[in-house]
Amino acid sequence: MTSIHSRILEIIENENLSIAAFERRIDVGRNSISTAIRNKSAIGHQVLFNISKEFPKYSLDWIVCGKSSPHDDIVNLAIKIKRVLNNWENSKKKTPFKQRSEN
Repeated sequence: MTSIHSRILEIIENENLSIAAFERRIDVGRNSISTAIRNKSAIGHQVLFNISKEFPKYSLDWIVCGKSSPHDDIVNLAIKIKRVLNNWENSKKKTPFKQRSEN
């Protein structure tokens, strides 16, 4: 079973954020999340509230307990699509197509 800390890290990864950017988005003090994750310390209720407010697609049941919600399948599909699109965008060739000249 995964911990609340690993689920928060999963949100950070899925949203393509650094821990510092995540902390700014949820309006918590600098290094508060990174320290809590590193020390495996408790996550306060205000932090959890801020996460759920800023990232409503992740249910509090999932963040806190790891329980799935009815929207998990949709969220997982959206995350997979986002990754595929990011990979596709990154793999685009930098050189333009050579057009054939028609004579």
